[in-house]
Amino acid sequence: MWKGLQPPWANAVRPLVRPLEAFLTLIEGDQLQKGSKVVGEANAIAPMIKLLSSTSNSLQEKALKALQRSFQLVEFKQKYGAPAQLSLVEITQRGTSSMKSLAAKTLARLLEWQFAPLRPVPSR
Repeated sequence: MWKGLQPPWANAVRPLVRPLEAFLTLIEGDQLQKGSKVVGEANAIAPMIKLLSSTSNSLQEKALKALQRSFQLVEFKQKYGAPAQLSLVEITQRGTSSMKSLAAKTLARLLEWQFAPLRPVPSR
């Protein structure tokens, strides 16, 4: 449809990619706790959840990777897990194969945590 042309929203998407890349750098490796705290204080998680519905695969994938890392922390799961679930389910149904896989893993991590209290306690 856009052969040789950029879609009209391409210029609007570009400025959003850099902050997401910066966030991913902030939460690399052992820096997850500190980086996520900075992002949480900046109220950046809710906008990232909105980016999961973006028409830009690049933005959607970067937001998904950032949220997948952030949801390793219980406080982020508690606060943002429920709002992210619908978009994650949508990606598992309509995303690219790599995004489907990452969204499914992220969703499983959220649901595992959510239903952890319902698991039976093993008897001794």
